[in-house]
Amino acid sequence: MRFFCLLLLVFCCQALPGQVFEAQNWTYVPIDSSKQKWGDWAQPEWLRYFGLDAGDVDRDGLLDVISGRYIYHNPGGDMLDDWKRTALDDNVDGIFYTDVDNDAFADIIAMALPNVYWYEALDKQGRSYRKTLISSVPATSHVNSQGFEKADVIPGGKVELLIAGNGNVYAISIPEKLKEGELWPTHLIAGNTSDEGIGYGDIDGDGDVDLVCGRRPEGEDEPTILVWFENPGHTETPWPSYVVGHTEHPIDRIEIADLNGDEEADIVMAEERYPGLEPDGSLFWFSARANLKTEWDKHLIVTQYSSNNLDVADIDADGDIDLLTGEHKGKVLELQIWENDGQGQFTKHVIDTGKENHLGTQWIDLDADGDLDIIGAAWDDYKRQHVWINQQRSPISISEVTYEGAPHFLISTEKINYYYDRQGGGFSRIIDQDGNDWVSFKKEPWGEYPASAASAFRGLPNLVWQGEDDGAGHPGHQKCNSWLDGNQVVTESKSGKWKWRWSFASGYAHLEVIKTDPDRGYWFLYEGTPGGKYQPDQTYFGTNISNPSQAQYDYFKNNLLKQNLRWAYCGVNGLDRVLYMIQLKADQQEDIISTLGNSEKGIASSDGMTVWGFGRNEKPAALLQTPQQFVIGFYPKEVDSVEKHQTFANYIDQKFLKTNSKMK
Repeated sequence: MRFFCLLLLVFCCQALPGQVFEAQNWTYVPIDSSKQKWGDWAQPEWLRYFGLDAGDVDRDGLLDVISGRYIYHNPGGDMLDDWKRTALDDNVDGIFYTDVDNDAFADIIAMALPNVYWYEALDKQGRSYRKTLISSVPATSHVNSQGFEKADVIPGGKVELLIAGNGNVYAISIPEKLKEGELWPTHLIAGNTSDEGIGYGDIDGDGDVDLVCGRRPEGEDEPTILVWFENPGHTETPWPSYVVGHTEHPIDRIEIADLNGDEEADIVMAEERYPGLEPDGSLFWFSARANLKTEWDKHLIVTQYSSNNLDVADIDADGDIDLLTGEHKGKVLELQIWENDGQGQFTKHVIDTGKENHLGTQWIDLDADGDLDIIGAAWDDYKRQHVWINQQRSPISISEVTYEGAPHFLISTEKINYYYDRQGGGFSRIIDQDGNDWVSFKKEPWGEYPASAASAFRGLPNLVWQGEDDGAGHPGHQKCNSWLDGNQVVTESKSGKWKWRWSFASGYAHLEVIKTDPDRGYWFLYEGTPGGKYQPDQTYFGTNISNPSQAQYDYFKNNLLKQNLRWAYCGVNGLDRVLYMIQLKADQQEDIISTLGNSEKGIASSDGMTVWGFGRNEKPAALLQTPQQFVIGFYPKEVDSVEKHQTFANYIDQKFLKTNSKMK
């Protein structure tokens, strides 16, 4: 079985079925109507900007939009108020929001090819920036590139920055140690391509990220050959390539997703038409044959006016992948969602008209409410910058309650109720739909080893151990202050050295560690009761490197499963769900899974807890140093076989892992 990563959201929407396809459930917001173009400052005078991305530039928990040299600051609330605009000081095309140096200030990557620059914010509001030249990529016939993506093509460390320049794709690596005046490593990895879209995902199921691009036939100017490039595990030399298929018109946008539910990577692509006077540009998807290195089967979705933009996501939360595109040409200029029936058959839904898009329509959760909004940018009508707000939000309510004598936030979602200790900065209860409490924190006995494994040791994420902030992130302690920012919970240690933010969707929650103490490590730890009670003989685990197992690990006897994990899950025999945890940024640190009983009998004790986390070893020592992001959630099926484990792994890849590079 082959697995692949899918360009989805970091936090996929949980829409109400069907309603997301109705136009009245989307609100259009023109966040700019006076945007200028590249050609207003430099040649050629007709050239527009290509860049479009989003990120939390001003650290308010909401995503801001980056397009060309402009940053549009999200006003929050219903997002209908004025989006204040910040202009970079130079005529550059901003293409990526990404974390370069692990600090509290925003980082933007921009191009003015052949130059590529890093813009580092000088204030937390993201209003002023320092420019640094980081790389050189050959200019295109349009000066700047129309193909750029962030992708973790070499696992570990930060994502690579991919840019198509003058017929090749280049990978720029962010150095672990930044040195002033030193360019970042840049390598040609995909040769003989075009300057248009780049698709990325695991085509061959070997666990790494491959690429898909258009290629120009010899002697021709336009790309009409679809090609995939096999990742050899490095970026030092160009990757081998294989033809997927051919098109009549130029290949423009490309995405990778499982469109027909066979758990194999498919490729969807849109043709470009210029000048686009006729509706003769097609949207195709390609399914692989047994031999990936031979041509794939080609399926037509629609032939219409040139689209020039494309995105994929499970927008209606029905388990299959839907498509988003918008017409770049024509009289109607439809913004379209193509609903998938799960087998690669699509139904068109028009959610707006009259707004032209170019390299635009992208799904992204701008307001952290658990559903996907849309951002877009234009070419012909370049002065306009688009946002469509998705009004079908997952119901999330937050109220103030008391539990075990401490003030809590109760975060209620469709599938999970969380009790968050406001002074401790951690979850004391995580209750599933059947009423099972997977944490079961109790105040007493307090601080007794191992007796408190049945009470006060329990919690999540339990970040800080020892030192001035000992207990920050752990329920029952009083080292933190917590407050609400919309539907997010923000916590800061009373020392000011630590800060983190929780966001919530229907079936999972996302933690962003914003600030860490440079003099102390931390871990992300679940200590609790799978299925609602201590039952180690019925509990099983699976990880990204091991299948489900009921092997017993006894923490009291220093018996631990020690691996370098990206994700893991635990479940209970006969229960139709598992709790999973994901570390979104890969590292090389040790992680553990074990069970601590509440007596010297160890795992045979009458009560106790699971001990499971990232960045902890057997000493124990806290190994994480820099800001990280994590996801916890329930997967609504038992994972008690190798086949089900593989399906779960595919689910995690699709929903989260590739998307941590693109905050959707």
